[in-house]
Amino acid sequence: MGLGMRVVVAGAACVGWLASTAPSEAGPPALLAEARYVALGYDLGNGFVIDSPSVDVLPEERTALQRIRAGLDAWGKYVVVLRAGDADLLIAVRKGRLVSVGGGGSNTPTSAGAGGRPIGVGRYAGAQLSSPDDMIEVFDKYGALVWRGMRPNGLAGAGPPLWESFRAEVLKLDKRTAKP
Repeated sequence: MGLGMRVVVAGAACVGWLASTAPSEAGPPALLAEARYVALGYDLGNGFVIDSPSVDVLPEERTALQRIRAGLDAWGKYVVVLRAGDADLLIAVRKGRLVSVGGGGSNTPTSAGAGGRPIGVGRYAGAQLSSPDDMIEVFDKYGALVWRGMRPNGLAGAGPPLWESFRAEVLKLDKRTAKP
């Protein structure tokens, strides 16, 4: 199977995984209503990374997270904390991307394998697959997905549409769990 076909197959598997990890249609879990503290960050494709000036992200992702922070401050529902360990929820943003492919070669071994043979010498190729849609993911403090919203240009604008969708879901949940 050629590299192009592998990318297509891997992309289809990735789309299936994204669909299988989305929250159920029954609605968001009660944790969204019960939580008090949130940490903000990015989904770099391999999990949540706390917001920091040293994190290498797209400028649009940094801007979207700043706008979400402003929305959180104005809303007053959650308190933003600086350490993921202090949070009940982890809110991550990711700007939509298509497939990015890279490669190259190296004559310098990165380590030695069995028998002392070098590992990491020669040609290499890599690919990163993602959705072309913008995404906000909300995880519990253990890293389990609680809520996900995806849509084209969902992180654009002063009140990003995905942020408004998340806020609307939490407000609906608050109404359902409010005691008479």
